[in-house]
Amino acid sequence: MPGVVRRAGFRALGVVAVTLLLGFALHLSRPEAPVSPPEVPSLAAVPARGIDREWELSGARVGDDGTGFFTGEITVTNQAGRARTGLFRLTLSVGGRQVANLVGRTESAVAPGVTVVVELGLGGAFVPGPYAVEFHEAFA
Repeated sequence: MPGVVRRAGFRALGVVAVTLLLGFALHLSRPEAPVSPPEVPSLAAVPARGIDREWELSGARVGDDGTGFFTGEITVTNQAGRARTGLFRLTLSVGGRQVANLVGRTESAVAPGVTVVVELGLGGAFVPGPYAVEFHEAFA
């Protein structure tokens, strides 16, 4: 009789283990809640014009990237006589206090006279404007 009890105990333990494994597998196979796409940041135009090292800035837009940090874009034209790439910094100040340095670069060489839009990032924690803007190429 002890052998029968022992086998029944192992069988019960096996049934419990299989039930737990199947339950866990079913739990893992359930579809997750739908993931909503990240919000596209809304950018606002800031008064920005300038020329630095033959790159002409004709527009700038900045805003909150949706996670509390600055993001932005600038529109620049290569005024040099040759194709080249650019590395840019847009410094933003509010009330005379610097609040962000946004950095971006052209994806490829820009031909003379061609205008491109450059995405900016690495700006730090977002601070609402109005902004005073400084434009620099290649960290001049």
